[in-house]
Amino acid sequence: MKRTKILTKKQNLRGAIAPLFIGKVNFRKPTEIEFSSIVSFIIAYELDNRGLKKEQFLIAVYENILVGFARLREHSDCIELCSIGVVSPYRRKGIGKALVAELIKNVSKNIFLVCIIPDFFIPFGFKIINKFPVSIQEKINYCEQELVVAETYVAMAIERGG
Repeated sequence: MKRTKILTKKQNLRGAIAPLFIGKVNFRKPTEIEFSSIVSFIIAYELDNRGLKKEQFLIAVYENILVGFARLREHSDCIELCSIGVVSPYRRKGIGKALVAELIKNVSKNIFLVCIIPDFFIPFGFKIINKFPVSIQEKINYCEQELVVAETYVAMAIERGG
């Protein structure tokens, strides 16, 4: 069994990154060690770190290196897409888009999210909404109080029939 390399902040990757092709990226559930790295990245990237569970995540792996992650969180009143991150040296290569597409493709219920970059999610069919479940209002409140940024948080949803 091959081990996935976990990158640390101390590793210098400048110049070591070959062109990345999404076809070479594998998507799967994380191992315990990979999940520990995801938690560290979530804290470093100042993403929602509440109620993290390994089974909520899908990871992107390139040449046995954890390069990205995304999460589907089930609330009592909805499903939320959240805690999406791509490891810094691998950004702007389509990994985030591929993760979102892979994670939502088999979901038959409506999916909600809270973000500051709605243009990223529109191509997937997400639309900005003004009416949303209580869990999403709570997420907006959390983000505005704990994850303060200059941009405005918006709620979005993709309708999937339920």
